[in-house]
Amino acid sequence: MIRLLFYAFVVVVIVLAIRVALDAGRAAAGSIRQRRRDGSPKGTHEWDRRTDQVKRQLKGVPTPDEPRDGMVAWLDEHVGVEAYVEPKTMMSPLSVVFVDAAGEWKRFPLAEDRYLRTLAKERGIRVFDAARVGYPPRMRRSRGGDEP
Repeated sequence: MIRLLFYAFVVVVIVLAIRVALDAGRAAAGSIRQRRRDGSPKGTHEWDRRTDQVKRQLKGVPTPDEPRDGMVAWLDEHVGVEAYVEPKTMMSPLSVVFVDAAGEWKRFPLAEDRYLRTLAKERGIRVFDAARVGYPPRMRRSRGGDEP
């Protein structure tokens, strides 16, 4: 009889834990959907999920080469740089456009946003989602290079 009560107690605790976890997941998903509907605060970027990055890496999905040395060199030569991430489409890979304070710009292809994330953190670069916020007017007035 005591065993039966113990097993019943364990089952109730497990069911309650599952319900709490599901409710928390639904609440988190709801807040993400709400942010997408309302639009994230200006200047934010929705990064790739790390699980997606790992899946692509395990599957061996080919990605474009990242000209990391070129990116670092361009950042060293320019001041007040902001990064504008262009989403991957059927026609073009994931890419980033660096725009400096004078409006000069340069586009670099990205394999994924992992390197950009670390580079932005190290150098204090603000990262924007180009599809959401567009490009700064100073970029249109300046002449920049398109290819790395």
